Amino acid sequence: MIDGHYPSLVVAYAAALLGWLALARLEWAPWPAGEVVHLDRPWRSLAAAVAGLVGVLSLGQLFVRGWLLPEGGLVGPVMGAVNQLVIFSPMLAVLVLRGEPWGSAWLAPGRRPARLAAGVALALVALLAYTMIRVDADSFPRVLGRIVRYENLSFAAQVFLEDVTIAVLFVRLSATIGPQWSVALTATLFAAGHIPAMLASGDRMYELLLLFRDAALGAAVVAVLQRSRDVLWFWCVHFVLDLTQFSHITFGT
Repeated sequence: MIDGHYPSLVVAYAAALLGWLALARLEWAPWPAGEVVHLDRPWRSLAAAVAGLVGVLSLGQLFVRGWLLPEGGLVGPVMGAVNQLVIFSPMLAVLVLRGEPWGSAWLAPGRRPARLAAGVALALVALLAYTMIRVDADSFPRVLGRIVRYENLSFAAQVFLEDVTIAVLFVRLSATIGPQWSVALTATLFAAGHIPAMLASGDRMYELLLLFRDAALGAAVVAVLQRSRDVLWFWCVHFVLDLTQFSHITFGT
């Protein structure tokens, strides 16, 4: 048994990734979800994706200031999901305006129900691992019941669009500097993103060294996603495990 969120999260993600590797070996597995997309002008495509990311961050500031749709009342979760769609719309617009295929966002059309069903199964495996390994977590049925709720609709939309954004950027980065360097860079940025918060909270060098663990996890996730060329299955896992960071989900408090 493990005490703490992050070590338990690593175990849960490991269970999901190993589960995917096992499923992918089956003859009927729906992966890879699409062909490798070859972009005619990858540097221009990458520049457009970066511009889209700037647009996403700018619209995110409008959301922070409360200038988008109100999210109160019965339709609050739906309005929240619409707000997330508005925030991430610049990245989606990159695909539409440039006429680039959805496969370049790891959203190829083939066998989507099977990919989603596999994602749900892997998400359940990951959550089961998390609740079993974390010493102070509530039972699996209770935590799952708090996740699968209408009120979490906007969070599900946010996680999905985040995963699509990562896929768009990674595919274009891979087309310009190569897949190996892209995996390494993505993992490094994933780990480096934790540095400001860790320094602000006064964490010691030992905690900063744990960033290597973050990088390893990020590299493993991106490497598996690259093989699957699919964000649908990972979205299910990502959504479920992200919610475990909240005490009212994991502990009911």
